[in-house]
Amino acid sequence: MQASIPNSVNPNSVNPISASPNSSPAADLSQLKDIHLPEAIHDWPIAFGWWILLILIVVSITAGIYLLLRYKANTANKKAALKVLEQQFAQYKVDQDAQSFLLGTNQTLKRYCLKAYPQAVSLSGTSWTDFLIQHYKKHSKADTFSEEIINALSQGLYQPNCQFDAHTLYKTSTAWLKNNKPDAKVNADNASKGHSND
Repeated sequence: MQASIPNSVNPNSVNPISASPNSSPAADLSQLKDIHLPEAIHDWPIAFGWWILLILIVVSITAGIYLLLRYKANTANKKAALKVLEQQFAQYKVDQDAQSFLLGTNQTLKRYCLKAYPQAVSLSGTSWTDFLIQHYKKHSKADTFSEEIINALSQGLYQPNCQFDAHTLYKTSTAWLKNNKPDAKVNADNASKGHSND
């Protein structure tokens, strides 16, 4: 039986796994540069979408203010007429002068129309009462303008002893003012005339 002869080991053959990890020179960490962070996001200039939103907000606020001022201007005339009519009726209760109350009521309605319906100021008689009935937005003729009130407003101004119920005239005139809404076209025409007169 032959004895096994051990293989001779070559000293130059080195297992790469067993090679020393320190065979390469050590890296110098002091030569590394700092980490560069991205620039911070600034609030200005703002994005295009925010510009659009800002413009819409400004336009909405401006339109709201304009409409509010226009509404106040349109209702100021009505409020003034209602206040004068109330004072005239209070005076009638004191002196019981129906003819004076009829004249005052007619003048108050004409003053209101001077701004709301300038073309109606020159109307008289049945043309005037027809205009009032036509521009009463809420109720029909039977609900508000009785024959007695129509006669008083159309003919009673020229009769010294016109018979009518002053309380009914007050209620009718007040209801007409409260429920009257001039057309937008009329308001626009009046506004343009006002500017042209300035």
